[in-house]
Amino acid sequence: MPHNTDTQFNLNSIGTIHSCFGEKFGIPRQPGLVKSATATLELLPPFNTPSALRGLDDFSHLWVIFIFHQSVREQWKATVRPPRLGGNERIGVFASRSNFRPNPIGLSVVELLCIEGTALRLGGGDFLDKTPVLDIKPYIPYADCIPSAGGAFAIDTPVRINCVEFSDAAEQTIGQLENDQRPALRQLISDMLSFNPRPAYQSDDPKRIFGTRIFDLEVKWSQSGQAVHVQEVADYSKK
Repeated sequence: MPHNTDTQFNLNSIGTIHSCFGEKFGIPRQPGLVKSATATLELLPPFNTPSALRGLDDFSHLWVIFIFHQSVREQWKATVRPPRLGGNERIGVFASRSNFRPNPIGLSVVELLCIEGTALRLGGGDFLDKTPVLDIKPYIPYADCIPSAGGAFAIDTPVRINCVEFSDAAEQTIGQLENDQRPALRQLISDMLSFNPRPAYQSDDPKRIFGTRIFDLEVKWSQSGQAVHVQEVADYSKK
C-alpha cells in the first residue's frame, strides 16, 4: 500500500515542565550531563490524577517525550550541524538529536527524584522552561540499556573542559539567592558552564560577556581558553 504522507495526528499535552533553564543558550546538550539541573513536571487536567501515577515511584528513571516549543518551523531541513562535530559539519537530521526536526519532538531520560501529589520532580534534565510534555514512560533497564550499542560520533561521554571561577560579588549574590526554589545554585552554574555551552565554532574573545538565564536570574560570564569567569548573578526580571 502507498504511504499516506498527509496523515496527521492530534496530540494533547499531558503536562508542562518547570525548569531552571529560562532560555535555550546554556541548556545541556544531552540529559544526565548536569545532574544538579532539576525540573518539575506538572500534569494538566484531566491527566493530573494520582491513579495515573500509581506504581511510577517504583522506577528510578523516566523517558519524557516532549515538544521543542521554541524550535517549531514551517519548513524542515534534511541536514543539521551537531555541536559534537564542531558545528560546521552537516549530517542527516535523522542521524542527530537536533531540535530542528520535521516534527519538533524530543526524548530525554531523567531521574525521578520524587512524586509530589501529581507533580514529578526530575533530576538531570535538559528541558527549557514551559516545555509541553506529550507522554512519560518508565525506563526499563534490561530493554533500554544496550551496552554493545554503537554511538557513531557521540560514542564518548562529553567531558568538562572548562574551569569555572566566581567573582567575589557573584559568590556573595549566590549565597543570598540559593534556597529551596533555587537549590544548589552555585553547583548548577558551575556544572552548566564547565561543559562549554558556547558554539564550538565561535572564536575566543575574553572581552565578550555572555548572559545565561537560570531560574529567574541572569548569569553573566566571560571565557578565555578553558577558563570561565562568572562576573555577576542578577535578577533577570529587573532588566
